[in-house]
Amino acid sequence: MSDQQGTSKVSPLRSSGTWDEAILWTLLAGGGIIRIFAAIPLLPNGLKDDAYIILRYAQNLAQGFGFVFNPGEKVLGSTTPLFTLILAAAGRLIGVSHLEGIAVAAGILFSIGILFYCERILTLAGLAPGVKWAYLVVLAFLPSFISNATSGMETSLVLFLMSLSLYVCMQNRMIFLAVVGVLLVLSRLDTGIWLLALGIHILLTKRGQSKRDLALPLAIFLAGVFSWLLFTKIHFGSVLPQSLVGKAVSHGAFKPPDWIYSLMFLSSFVPAQRFGMWGLAVIAVAFLALIPSTIQFWRQYKDLRPIVYFFPLYAAIFLSCRTPFFSWYSIPSKWAFYLLATYLIWWVFEKAAEIWPVPLKPELVMGLLAASMVLLGVHMVRGEFGTQQPNTPLAISNLIDQQVRPEGRVFLEHIGLIGYRTRRYIYDYMGLVTPETVRLRRQYGSNWVPKAARQYQADVVVLYGPDVLSVERTDDVDAIWFQNTYRHVKDYETAGFVISVYFLKGSPRVLSGPIRP
Repeated sequence: MSDQQGTSKVSPLRSSGTWDEAILWTLLAGGGIIRIFAAIPLLPNGLKDDAYIILRYAQNLAQGFGFVFNPGEKVLGSTTPLFTLILAAAGRLIGVSHLEGIAVAAGILFSIGILFYCERILTLAGLAPGVKWAYLVVLAFLPSFISNATSGMETSLVLFLMSLSLYVCMQNRMIFLAVVGVLLVLSRLDTGIWLLALGIHILLTKRGQSKRDLALPLAIFLAGVFSWLLFTKIHFGSVLPQSLVGKAVSHGAFKPPDWIYSLMFLSSFVPAQRFGMWGLAVIAVAFLALIPSTIQFWRQYKDLRPIVYFFPLYAAIFLSCRTPFFSWYSIPSKWAFYLLATYLIWWVFEKAAEIWPVPLKPELVMGLLAASMVLLGVHMVRGEFGTQQPNTPLAISNLIDQQVRPEGRVFLEHIGLIGYRTRRYIYDYMGLVTPETVRLRRQYGSNWVPKAARQYQADVVVLYGPDVLSVERTDDVDAIWFQNTYRHVKDYETAGFVISVYFLKGSPRVLSGPIRP
């Protein structure tokens, strides 16, 4: 009998594995392309302001000034030392003038890596293909994931390392996991919540194994984290980033959360803020609906249990601490929440199909969900090209460059882009890189701004509307001092509020004469 008679020929493209690979690479390409298009209208002026704080640290480090925001001041104002080091190294090789593009390119590459490792994770866990591919399309095309990947922030690096850590944990590569765990701590402090979820999972699943198997990885992890904390204590004088302290004080962290904060925080997962106080009820119903399918998910996919632990841990810790909340903080928790939500949709239609002969099968529903995500992402990117607004911080940066000498000093709130572009010395309104601001806020409360302006005596002061009222008071000696010492230069109206710029009268670092347009 010939070989042809004994062997049936099957086209390689008909194997499930090959189709999966083809879909994956198509998804990676699609996710990368839409992020590149999303980045085009942003560069070089539209990154998130906090991204420029990281870029200024990286710029100074690459140019030999050290890990500093203001040269000569050792203050840990970056919450992501790892991403700062990556950008500094790339800037040293490619050129610090390209740091904005480097940061965006890194975010896009890391986001592609997230998709890759998430596909590996869900395949190893045996998740139904319909759920897997629908969820991956959510990661690739949901606007919040696109915008954070192109923001210049560290979010994509954080999520990439989280995905990688779960992948190596599933493969029982504990030493590698320990190394990735150290990198997670260096990428952002709130990754400790994810590491806690992983630790719970490891303890519960390896109770019957020898403790020696975990001793070495744990020692490596603790040694790495302790080494970094020791370095920060010696070099910066504190193990806590100053930016964390500044945000906590300026945003009133660690107070009991009220319903407004709770609604704002939880609406990042279930958009119900428009309903006011009733939005909390809507969110509660949505979370309760997740419970049955999540229990089945937990039972059926043991390797994915850290994701189930992570989301409630994250929500509980953030709410109990009333942590200052920014869009990029929620992305790791959305990574977990949207997997559980996608599985809920699959589970509902799967159960419905068992009871009634419904026309919408679970696979078709997942396909519709994926298609809607693609359309949503494309719509978001198209909108970005038509809604670019004048960049007020860039305009203020140009004004400072024209009118203030390089040795001039600036006191303002949004220190990112203006600090990065002007390269001037910065007094930080929020205390992210200026510890003295935190002391002044604590000592003087709501009257702190005029007192800080008098103490700093910066050449340029940039204030928002409510703070302008505080320096225009006639019953405060420091406000009266400000009125006599500074001259109002220009107002900028943006996003419904006014930004006012003041110059120090008689300062040798401020050019005399009229303001140039």
